[in-house]
Amino acid sequence: MLMSISFISYLFFFLSIFLSTIYPALIILRCSRLDTVDFIENEQDNSRSLSVVVPSRNEPRDLVVRDLVILSGIECIDDVVVVFDDSINYVVNVVSSMDSMFFSRGIVVARFNSFGGRNSALSDGARLSQGDVVFIADVDTVPSKELLCKAKRCRDVCVGIWNPYIDSYTKVEEGMAYITRFGSWIYYELRLRLNLFIYPLGSGTAIDKELLKSIGFWRIDVIQDDIWLGFEFMYRGIRPRLINSYIDVGVPKTLNAARVQQCRWSYGAMNIVSRFLDRVVEAPIDLWKKLEALLYVFQPISSIFALLAFSIALICSIMERGVDVNPTYLLPIAVTLSIQLLVFNTYSNKVLKIDRWKRIYFSGRVGAIYTLLSPLLGIYALRGLFRLSYRYRVTPKVFSSRSRFDVSEVLALSLSLPTVVMSFVHKNYVSLVIAFPLLLSSLYSLIRLEKG
Repeated sequence: MLMSISFISYLFFFLSIFLSTIYPALIILRCSRLDTVDFIENEQDNSRSLSVVVPSRNEPRDLVVRDLVILSGIECIDDVVVVFDDSINYVVNVVSSMDSMFFSRGIVVARFNSFGGRNSALSDGARLSQGDVVFIADVDTVPSKELLCKAKRCRDVCVGIWNPYIDSYTKVEEGMAYITRFGSWIYYELRLRLNLFIYPLGSGTAIDKELLKSIGFWRIDVIQDDIWLGFEFMYRGIRPRLINSYIDVGVPKTLNAARVQQCRWSYGAMNIVSRFLDRVVEAPIDLWKKLEALLYVFQPISSIFALLAFSIALICSIMERGVDVNPTYLLPIAVTLSIQLLVFNTYSNKVLKIDRWKRIYFSGRVGAIYTLLSPLLGIYALRGLFRLSYRYRVTPKVFSSRSRFDVSEVLALSLSLPTVVMSFVHKNYVSLVIAFPLLLSSLYSLIRLEKG
């Protein structure tokens, strides 16, 4: 029989797996009888103008020049406003490298104090833009002409679908591309079928400029600006619409980049929930849609449960001896993992159309990456929930191989290795079952993954 502390550890471990599995599984199940996505197209109004706003800070110069030149040459764009939070020398070098054709549509803004970070840069760019509609893009995103032409006709808020691209072909990049496309399918395409609230995206969202003015543009004291915008739109009864077109987005190429991105998202989502929950409570939408919209934002809570499970397992391995694993407790985990595998299999078969072995390969790699990151994501989610300070970090865009340990590996090994050792010594097989996947993920990362 499980002793009290071991049982608590097991319970948190199970909840972390269950909560990360059941939400996408329920969405797929509810959509199983629908054949096509019912996209909401925009009104056929060609009288509106479109501005693309691109914030940039500490980005590789070649990447910025390449993507801005491509962007400025796409039809349907009336002007491109690039807002740099960099040194004047950097800005001068970028401008001197630009093709002269860029400046027929392009506007370059150099901010020397970087006040308010990315959100302030977005607000400045939107204020200086000339279009009726403001389209937000990052420097490593490539919106299609079709998407921009549809975004130009947007009457309130319209969101493009993320389509990740790969250019370095690292293991991390391939894994993050897999899970990013999965998220686009589950949380945007399928949730749209169910007529659920669609959150805007930090890149690939078109917003009516007058609407932006009415909400005071972007707050400078939030990290996850897309979730905050979603709360504001929900409170005002505005339902963002999904455009049936894709925007190509870059994904993290190294473990370091994936850690920076995912920790920022975990902190930002929970911080928004902690501070602005009343906006959803008071929103004029159905109760069940409110609850589902909150469930979407609350996803980082599974990493909090994982952090608690691994931490308590370490204590259990030292304090409790001779704890056997009851097969009854393994059954729920086995069933949940089977559902998780079925979810990824459905996605891989319907969307990616890849063979069985590639499905297993990619789902296993993604599982290892997120298991490794989960304790650190749990820490950042708690920091956001309790409104602790956070220093915004831009996700590194360029691959650079380094041999040093990543902080996520250090934390994961610090939790898992002593737990596994002490579990063997004290014969606490419950804590062993909990810590062993984390140790395996750490070893996999050390041997196979790029650190960056």
